[in-house]
Amino acid sequence: MSDDAIEGQAARGRRTLWLEDMAPGRTFRFGDYAVERDEVVAFARKYDPQPFHIDDAAAATSVFGRLCASGMHTMAMAHRLQMGGFQEVGLQVLAGLGMDEFRLSRPVFPGDSLHMEIEIGEARPLESKPGRGLLRYVTRVFNQKDEVVLTYLSTLMMACRPIGA
Repeated sequence: MSDDAIEGQAARGRRTLWLEDMAPGRTFRFGDYAVERDEVVAFARKYDPQPFHIDDAAAATSVFGRLCASGMHTMAMAHRLQMGGFQEVGLQVLAGLGMDEFRLSRPVFPGDSLHMEIEIGEARPLESKPGRGLLRYVTRVFNQKDEVVLTYLSTLMMACRPIGA
């Protein structure tokens, strides 16, 4: 997003959060995402065609005991929640730079409802790129029972507050 686009968004009255607003420990909560069987199967057929993701009978005899979402699908659903949440709160993301320590704690099943929380770990300006900074945070994704199903660490490039904003 260009500086003009960011400043235009702020001028239109939308809330805007800059790197300077991201104190370590600050937490955001986003959700809900309804996990649907047809979406689980369609994603798996295209990207992860393992029997326990696409066939009920095969899934019943798997370690999961029933059809479950692919880990990559779980990540995609989490990313959708996160990006929608960032837009909702006005977080000025310039680019994703990486993810680390991706952990799937529990399977995700059709009928589950996912929500997430993001906890800021570090926010620092980039000396080499004025007006930009790095944001590091942990993401935790939960099912409807508040059981953690996925965690990962992310690093983003984020806009700093423009002079006068």
